Amino acid sequence: KEFHKAILEALQVEDPEAKQQALYDLTKHAGFRPSHPREDHFVPLYVAAGAGEEGQVKVLGAMYGMISAAFGL
Repeated sequence: KEFHKAILEALQVEDPEAKQQALYDLTKHAGFRPSHPREDHFVPLYVAAGAGEEGQVKVLGAMYGMISAAFGL
């Protein structure tokens, strides 16, 4: 649950550079490895965040373990 909360918090960071760092720092979170056995499972979040880094982020759904977000709004 703490890792899920950390993802939501990182997505809400408004400054693009700070958001990039917050998303990167998720890989150092204690819950990262149990949730993502390999980093490539987490890469789609980085791709989407990078593609839409100039706009806002809206969390569309935050069911535990299945966060859906729209980037670049």
